[in-house]
Amino acid sequence: MNFVTYFTYKAVLNKIVDADTLDATLDLGFSVFKKVRCRLAGINAPELSTPEGKIAKQFLIETLPLNSEITVESKGYDKYGRSIAVIYFNGESINKKLLDTGHAVPYI
Repeated sequence: MNFVTYFTYKAVLNKIVDADTLDATLDLGFSVFKKVRCRLAGINAPELSTPEGKIAKQFLIETLPLNSEITVESKGYDKYGRSIAVIYFNGESINKKLLDTGHAVPYI
């Protein structure tokens, strides 16, 4: 997963949409905040309509509690306007953790 990092932000997790998409509020500095939908870079998780998708989302919910402070490394935007990002929680890449545990597969 070699992507160019455009910006790195501190953020708060607002919602887990599915195992590879989440909503967060970015801290842009100077008391300026922006809500964004993030698509996790370099991975693809099963759709929520499948049992595997429900299991993957539950794993992410248990790994990344709501209102957690996270770090968002922005890699650009996808065709739906979502920020493509690597998400870190307690210094650990959530993207990599989903791959390592088999809850997602590589996606380029």
